[in-house]
Amino acid sequence: GVSVSTAPPAPLAPDTTPLQKLASSEVTTVPPTAGAAGSSSAQGGVTQVKHIIAVASCKGGVGKSTTAVNLAYALAARGNKVGIVDLDVHGPSLPTMVGVSSPLQIEGESLLPHQVGGVKLMSMGYINPGVMPLRGAKVTPVVQQLVGRTSWGELDFLIADMPPGTGDVQLTLSQDFRVSAAVLVTTPQRLSFVDVVKGVEMFDKVAIPTVAVIENMCGLHLDQISTKLNEIVERHNLTDEAAAELRELVSQPQDVFGESHVQRLQEMWGINAAFSLPLLPDLARSADGGVPAFVTDPTSRASGTYSSLAEAVESEVGLLGVRERPTMVYLSATNEVAVASKGGETRISPLELRRLCRSPANRLDEVPADVRPLDFVPMGNYAVSVSWSDGHQSLLPYRSFVLGYE
Repeated sequence: GVSVSTAPPAPLAPDTTPLQKLASSEVTTVPPTAGAAGSSSAQGGVTQVKHIIAVASCKGGVGKSTTAVNLAYALAARGNKVGIVDLDVHGPSLPTMVGVSSPLQIEGESLLPHQVGGVKLMSMGYINPGVMPLRGAKVTPVVQQLVGRTSWGELDFLIADMPPGTGDVQLTLSQDFRVSAAVLVTTPQRLSFVDVVKGVEMFDKVAIPTVAVIENMCGLHLDQISTKLNEIVERHNLTDEAAAELRELVSQPQDVFGESHVQRLQEMWGINAAFSLPLLPDLARSADGGVPAFVTDPTSRASGTYSSLAEAVESEVGLLGVRERPTMVYLSATNEVAVASKGGETRISPLELRRLCRSPANRLDEVPADVRPLDFVPMGNYAVSVSWSDGHQSLLPYRSFVLGYE
């Protein structure tokens, strides 16, 4: 089993390498060791990493870091070699969520990750525990070095805990490193749903498939009231009918942030792996206490969800590039899109295909009648990205236009 001990954030190891200087808020120049986009320098530390999984949300405060950390430990519990890198350089949370007791070691130009409970850990918070304001131009080299200069060794999965938004960090990771897939984190709020749509579309533009979505804070379960319910029933001599009605009322989760958007996300993007978690006080306490919830209680409701998420990520990533997906070709002579699958070949008009796009940016009343597809790029196992002649880009689930595709 995985075990983690609670400890305060590790102190900074004394060092004078460019990596250490990069972590200093007093330095304003980029050191020469920072790898250029796509260079072998930037890629060095991940050459033995099979899959990089980005855990992202475009909105803060949705439980993204909690998801990233517990997903990492759930994957490790399934026998995988796992690492996690905290890329929120302005507000790193990994040192709080997983406590370490020894200082970070730096060997030449390489960072040696902490290892706790079998999972390798790296965060700017381990390098410099203090406040570290960084201008935008310095964020890119920091991200390149946190990922590319860390000695990860052989890993099945490297979980990248992304900062909120769609800025420099997201672009740097997608352009400089081979990212296999993304897991998006959201909540039932309307604003969060709008932002997760932006996240899916952002990863679509850089050809990173979204393989799973987890919706946190899906209702509040009144567990404390439920445990005292029998005592209340006996004290007030409630009838069986009244007691049953009360139990049913208490057992229903309270929708604090509104209704779930999981089903809508599945319909829009064809993401089969979608999960929901209610507000759980124990989950918040473990995040603040330095021991992941999955480690604290592997049998809890939250741990069960994280186990299912880990299983889904394994499965979906394993199918990438293996599963036989439909092939699509635009036939200009007949102005049709030919779709070939196991069930045979079908044809659909470009305008009809475009109407299947559920993106809020797709205004059907403004689509040109002569619109045509320019390119088809498979996105994961269940969707295809379509670039259109009017500049729009669609992410379409295969099952929306291929009969029987699952």
